[in-house]
Amino acid sequence: MYEFIQKCSSHTLDTLFPDDVNHRWLVIVINIFHILGVLVIQLGILLPPRFMKYYILYLILLLVTYILLNNKCFMTELSNYIGGKNYNTLCIKLKDAKKIVIVYLVVGIVFEVFPHYSLYTLLSNLSKKNNWLK
Repeated sequence: MYEFIQKCSSHTLDTLFPDDVNHRWLVIVINIFHILGVLVIQLGILLPPRFMKYYILYLILLLVTYILLNNKCFMTELSNYIGGKNYNTLCIKLKDAKKIVIVYLVVGIVFEVFPHYSLYTLLSNLSKKNNWLK
């Protein structure tokens, strides 16, 4: 498992910050936004309930772009177009990544419908109960 993580990390960094592309700095800026978008996917589930509808909308739009682009990420496609290369930053198959996004979407919808059960609310209540903020 450690070897996979190490190999995947190396591959991802090499493709997000490549040396052999056209307009390198623009590609790097696009890929920084790509990283931020992935962080929103992964950490957005921790957002306060008032922001959950935006998270859900973001995930829906992301899934729609996967459909429109035949299972390709629009950020990867933009970076590849500008850079003149055909890199794939994922270490997993896009169909597996889509499954993960769908799970986040379902959980986000549950948190939108039942905000008292959202991770944000549960963690906030736990921290207040245990006085972690003092």
